[in-house]
Amino acid sequence: MDLSEITDVVSAYCRDNPIIAAAAGLLLIFLLIRKTKLFFFLFFLGLILAAALYFIMGIAETGKTTKGKMIEKGTVLDQNQTR
Repeated sequence: MDLSEITDVVSAYCRDNPIIAAAAGLLLIFLLIRKTKLFFFLFFLGLILAAALYFIMGIAETGKTTKGKMIEKGTVLDQNQTR
């Protein structure tokens, strides 16, 4: 999953749920005005979590592709052959 797919999912969610998106936006604006430190803490925490998720998804995709290639080549032994 690349960055454009993530933004597509977020924008589709905002289009499908405008009330929740507006409430989240108003909450972020309120935090930015009233509690600036909390806003930036949550913002950077969100960035770190998003980066970790992006990294994990990339590794999972690589593993899935490698497993598919191994199965196609026949290098993965059947459980009956390992006994």
